[in-house]
Amino acid sequence: MLTGASTEFELLVRCVRPEEVEADDRCETLLARDPDWERVLELSRRHGVTPLLNRGVRELERADTVVDVPDRIRAMLTERTRSTAMRDVRLATELHELLGALEEGGVRALPFKGPVLEAFAYGEVGMRAYRDLDVLVPREDLTDAVDVLEARGYEWTDAPRLDDSPVLGGPLTIPLVPEYELRRDRTHVEVRCGVGDAAQPFDPDVKTLWDRREAVTVAGSDVPALAPVDRLRMLAFHGTKHKWHLLKWTCDFAAALAATDPDWQRVIEEARRRDSDRRLLIAVALVDRLFGTISPEPLRERVASDPRADRLAAAAVEELCSETAGRPERSDLLAYTTRATDSLGDAVRTVLFHSRLHPGLTEYRALPLPGRLHPMYYLLLPLRHLVERHGVGTASSDVSARFRDRL
Repeated sequence: MLTGASTEFELLVRCVRPEEVEADDRCETLLARDPDWERVLELSRRHGVTPLLNRGVRELERADTVVDVPDRIRAMLTERTRSTAMRDVRLATELHELLGALEEGGVRALPFKGPVLEAFAYGEVGMRAYRDLDVLVPREDLTDAVDVLEARGYEWTDAPRLDDSPVLGGPLTIPLVPEYELRRDRTHVEVRCGVGDAAQPFDPDVKTLWDRREAVTVAGSDVPALAPVDRLRMLAFHGTKHKWHLLKWTCDFAAALAATDPDWQRVIEEARRRDSDRRLLIAVALVDRLFGTISPEPLRERVASDPRADRLAAAAVEELCSETAGRPERSDLLAYTTRATDSLGDAVRTVLFHSRLHPGLTEYRALPLPGRLHPMYYLLLPLRHLVERHGVGTASSDVSARFRDRL
C-alpha cells in the first residue's frame, strides 16, 4: 500500500510493476473502488508508462481478475501502445543507420537509453515511450560525430555552431550545455561526451564505457551498448538527477535490475569506488518501496546501512504519490541532488557548478562567441538573472530574446 496515493495512482503502479513481482490481492481491492480510468490513463501518459499499463491490464485479465475498463479506455490504450511501437521501430531503424554512418566516420558512438534500454530491459519493441536517440561519444570524437550528423541533415537549431566549446567547454570555462540536441524532421538526436556534467560528473568516462561495452540486439541487429552494471548505475544517476519525478525512470531501473545478474558485491564495491553508491541505493530503495521487495539481498543490506538513501527514496515516493505535475523546482532539485552525493566534496561541487552560477545557452544565444571568449559571459550573467526574475515562467527562447534586447 502506498501511503497518500490516490486509488488511481496506486492502481497504475500495480499495473506497471515488473513482471517478476508476484501478484497479490491489492489490485482487486483497488479495482473494487471503481477507479476513474480516465485519470489512470492520464497519469500513465504523464509518466510515460502507457504501454506498461496496457500490458498490466491484459495480465490482470489473463489472471481472471475482474477489470472493468471502459471500452473507450481500452481502445485508447491499444492505440497509444501501437503508436509507441511504430515510433520505436522508426527510431530503432534510424539508430542503425546513424551508427553505421558514425562508424564509417571513425566515431566511437555508444547509444544509451532509448532503443537499447528498451531491448535490454523489456525485451520487445513498444514497451518504452521515448522521443529521441541518446548517443555517447568520447570528447575527441564529438566534432566528427556532429559533422556526420549534419551531413545527414541534422541541425543544432538552438544557436550557431561556431565551434564545439558549448559542449566541450572553453580554455577557462565549463561547458554551456551538456549535449547537442540535433533535429531532422521528427527525429531528435542528443550527442553527449558524458553521462553527467560539471555539477554532477559520472565516472567512468566514455572511453572506458566504450571499452567495457556489450552488444544488445535492437530490431534484429546488434548494436554497442553499456555493460549491464554501467547501465544500472547510469539509470540510478539519471533518475536521481531528476528526483525520480516520472514513474518511467523507476520502471526502467526495475526492469534493468531484473535483467541483470552480476556479482552484486563487486557492483557495490565499484559504486563506492566511483562515488555513485548512494544514487544506486536510492534507486534500489525506490523500486522496493513502489513495487515490493525485488532487489537482491546484498543491495537491500547496503540500503539498510545508509538511512539517508532510504529517506531520499521515501521523499521521491511521497512526491510521486502526491501526483505533483511537472519538474521539481530548481532549488528543490539542487537540495535533493546535493544530499544524494557520496561525500562532502561532491556536495560542494554540485552547489558550486550549479547552472544558476554559470553561463549557459541563454548567453550563447544572445551573443554567440567562440570558446576562448566564453569568460565574457560571466559579465553578462547578472543581466540574465535580472531578465529571468522579471519574466518568471517565460520560455527560455523568450528569455533569450529579452536578454538580447537588453544587450
